[in-house]
Amino acid sequence: MIKAITRIYGNFIHLLVESERDKLTGLFNRCTFEVRLKRLLVKQAELITDQKADDQKVVVERRAESHGQQAWLVMLDIDHFKKVNDDFGHVYGDEVLLIFSQVMRDVFRKKDLQFRFGGEEFVVILEPIPLEHAKSALERFRLSIEQYEFPQVGHISVSIGFAKITQQDYPLEVLNFADKALYYAKENGRNQVHNYHELVQQGRINHVEHAVGDIELF
Repeated sequence: MIKAITRIYGNFIHLLVESERDKLTGLFNRCTFEVRLKRLLVKQAELITDQKADDQKVVVERRAESHGQQAWLVMLDIDHFKKVNDDFGHVYGDEVLLIFSQVMRDVFRKKDLQFRFGGEEFVVILEPIPLEHAKSALERFRLSIEQYEFPQVGHISVSIGFAKITQQDYPLEVLNFADKALYYAKENGRNQVHNYHELVQQGRINHVEHAVGDIELF
């Protein structure tokens, strides 16, 4: 009976894991995005309190913010991926996606959440780091993809848009901001990394309040 219960429990856990993962790349799928993001925000909120010697909780200045650190939501889109499928077929297209996801694992930290949203679109949630470090990591990834020699296909590129995540942000709103930065990169030459908030400050795009409805998550 114990063995049977153990097998049932093991199968249940396996089904839960499988339901969270993209079947081709093994990354988290888009259905798990909001849940995972909320977990990160809860984790960040816990940094607000420290434990005193007398076990009383006190509010302290957030360590992340005091060092200029921030969580970031990143959207990545493989440039001209439809042409890859049209010119070389879906088998090589799938191989590009597999290699692309492996480069993601190699470049980003293990604690950074990585998702495949479908097709050639991917999302990464970077745990708190300064803006310049986020830029550096994303540029490193962009360059890694640009320089990689994909079998049969050759060289491809990726466009990237990202936005900061705060406790006050609604997940779909942040996703929309990152999507706007990605769209700017795609419309202005591709193979680029852009930060939404910098684009707004520079007057290149307009900030729209309550933009949640602009993008469909599911």
